[in-house]
Amino acid sequence: MTQSHPFMQKRIAHPLDKAKSRYTVLVVGSGYGAGVAASRLARAGQDVCVLERGKEMVPGEYPNKLADAQGAMQFNVKGGRIGAPDAMFEVHVNDDQYALVGCGLGGTSLINANVSLELDKRLLDTAHWPAAFRENRHEIDTYYERAREMLSPNVYPDSYPKLGKLEALERSADVMGERFYKTPINVNFEDKTNRFGVPQPACTNCGDCVSGCNVGAKNTTLMNYLPDAANHGAEIFTQAKVLFI
Repeated sequence: MTQSHPFMQKRIAHPLDKAKSRYTVLVVGSGYGAGVAASRLARAGQDVCVLERGKEMVPGEYPNKLADAQGAMQFNVKGGRIGAPDAMFEVHVNDDQYALVGCGLGGTSLINANVSLELDKRLLDTAHWPAAFRENRHEIDTYYERAREMLSPNVYPDSYPKLGKLEALERSADVMGERFYKTPINVNFEDKTNRFGVPQPACTNCGDCVSGCNVGAKNTTLMNYLPDAANHGAEIFTQAKVLFI
């Protein structure tokens, strides 16, 4: 569904029939992992192709009513798929776990809660982390800084309206004798055009972060890593499902 939007965002995906027969790098997906890879490799001078199975939607086109959301759902179950294969919300139903993932240009960043917490460095002691990080815990700080530069996390401003839930959590922490702080979130709180050339208005407190930000204030990969990749020559294609490599 398309709504009027004062900060109309330029589309960056191309029709699939415009794809070349050869690229030096093929990136499958467009969420955090894929978006970062596309951006960094394009900046490094590689000829990058990004393939995303979902659609390209810009702010103003995400569902904002239950009636619209029903058509934006798909389920992966034992018996097969229910719903359109490019529907925005994809639920994986398994015997021991359910998972909700995003399907669209921006991946799950389109529907997550955009909280931007850093890792507790004590977890780096576990063996699955690369030795470079386990042996030098501060090595990871450089990469967090790079992520902050791209995602622009902010805490909820004091100048914005007070939030009852936030105040209740602060009182709860005080009663328990625990430290209270606002978590950084990847949300923009001022009208601006960001460093990647994408116009972004300020957050309106609509509360639709996890159903698709129709304001354009949420810093999904569609606002940063993906346009940065495109600015450095990457070619992006949507509704392109990869079955095998």
